[in-house]
Amino acid sequence: MLQDANRPRASGGAASESAAALGTQALAAAEIARAQLSRIAGLDTGQAAAPTLGTFDIVERAKAELSRITGQATDHVSGVRNEADGWHVTVDLIELKRIPASTDVLAVYEAVYTPAGSLLSYQRTRRYYRDQMMNE
Repeated sequence: MLQDANRPRASGGAASESAAALGTQALAAAEIARAQLSRIAGLDTGQAAAPTLGTFDIVERAKAELSRITGQATDHVSGVRNEADGWHVTVDLIELKRIPASTDVLAVYEAVYTPAGSLLSYQRTRRYYRDQMMNE
C-alpha cells in the first residue's frame, strides 16, 4: 500500500500503543480467570480468602452432596480430617438395601473439599457387607 505523502510517518507510536492495549487486555483476562477460579474452586489466588467451613458444616455438605451425586442413601460418616490441601471426608453409603439389614451392601467414599467447601474430588474406595468384620 502507498502511504499518503502528507501524513507523517509513525515512528512506532501506533505500534507501541496497540502493543500496550494488547498487554492491558491480557492482564484483564488473567484477572478475570483468576477471579473465576477463586469462585469456582475456592482456590487461593492472592485475593481475599473465602470463609472456611467448620467440621459440622463440611460433614453435612459431604453427606448431602455424595448422596445426591450417587443417588444412594447415607449410612454414616466414618472419618473427617482437615489437612493443608482441604477437608477429607469419609462417608459410608448404602449401595444395596437387603433383608435382613445385616446383609446390606455399603460403600466407602472419600471426598476432598477445599477449605471454603467446594468439592474437588470423590471416589469409592471399597464395598462391604454391613455385617462384615473389618481389619483396621
